[in-house]
Amino acid sequence: MLTVGSKIKGLSVDLDYQGQGVIKHEGYVIFVKGLLDNEEAIVEITKLRKKFGEAKIIEITKRSPDRRDDPESIFGSCDMIHMTEEKQLLWQKKITEETLKKITGLDFKIKDILTDNKPRNYRNKSVFHVMENRVLTLGLYEKDFYKLIKADSFSLADQITNDMIKVLNDSKIMIDPTILRYVVCRTNPQGEILLTLVVKSSDFTGLESIIRLLKPIKNMVGLTLNIMDDQTSILGKNSYTLLGENRIKEPLGEIEIYLNDRSFYQINPPVIEKAYQLMKSQIKKGQTVIDSYSGVGSIGFYLSDKASHVTMIESNPEASEQAQMTKDKYGYQHIDVILERAENVIQDYDADILIVDPPRNGLLPEFIDKILLKKYQQIFYLSCDAKTLARDLLSLHDIYDIQSIYSLKMFYQTSSLETLVFLNKKAHN
Repeated sequence: MLTVGSKIKGLSVDLDYQGQGVIKHEGYVIFVKGLLDNEEAIVEITKLRKKFGEAKIIEITKRSPDRRDDPESIFGSCDMIHMTEEKQLLWQKKITEETLKKITGLDFKIKDILTDNKPRNYRNKSVFHVMENRVLTLGLYEKDFYKLIKADSFSLADQITNDMIKVLNDSKIMIDPTILRYVVCRTNPQGEILLTLVVKSSDFTGLESIIRLLKPIKNMVGLTLNIMDDQTSILGKNSYTLLGENRIKEPLGEIEIYLNDRSFYQINPPVIEKAYQLMKSQIKKGQTVIDSYSGVGSIGFYLSDKASHVTMIESNPEASEQAQMTKDKYGYQHIDVILERAENVIQDYDADILIVDPPRNGLLPEFIDKILLKKYQQIFYLSCDAKTLARDLLSLHDIYDIQSIYSLKMFYQTSSLETLVFLNKKAHN
């Protein structure tokens, strides 16, 4: 009989939604982090429920040819770095297709994965934790998320970020780790960096020393101090500029958009631009577009040279303000930036094409009800969660057919899933 602490030998028959190995044993389904399919291992049960459990690897007795050894497999943020890139692509396409089919009951094929085949150094934004040391030490959580490990570099972050982290870790600056909690690096292709110190109080030991250390760095466009105000999120609502300015420019097609330390923006721009290119290829010259959940407006601006009018709808005041700054800089008269919740105002705007890029929890029912009444010619749905995407596709199915589905490999070495779906209005509607 299985209990917590039991050790069993089992064969992994599959990989689940989170990339975990799946062992079936005595009527239980056991999920094992870090185990590949077709691998055999001795594992120890760590959690047990009525029909399923979790286990950790004690020893791999039969190794998959898709496994590789990597020193950063200790980090929880690299939960798939133990498998080859080819295996990661196969898993992502398979799990996306299976998830969508299981929930929707529809039959379709996923297109080839969109990626730039750059598995390392792709992140333009990285968050490092301040460890519980009196000397400034930055780290990342280990794979079980129980303790921090010092990180002088991170292979998913770009070189600019890694250079900065080494400077800070080598500085030997005395700090109060109960107040200074995180360091956030945001970079751009021009080699510039916007650095943010996330703190619980604006005054702490080591602040002046950090400013003196960073002031001579030429490629640092800004140093900001962000005050934590919510334990559920890293960045608070208020930031103060210590050096330079709280703004960095990000190239987007033929233009540049503005970002600050709290802006939400895709952390792998070359891959997301491939998705934007696909969107643009679907638009006929002169069509009108609504970009809902628009953030700083990256999708709408990218499509603006082909669309006759773009309406951006965003509820975050700062993101909306940054979109307005970009609009004003380039003098776009055919773009409107609307500061509102999309669910509240979508019924007030008409367009040929609706673009949705919602948060992980997907579209709210009230939003779906309203857009079904509008009957746009096309909907472009960019999703970061396959399960909520499937749920929403099922809700849209009476009015819209799925034209094509693309899986995006935005984040190599992780189990994150990004998907782009094109929907067309059915002929009889």
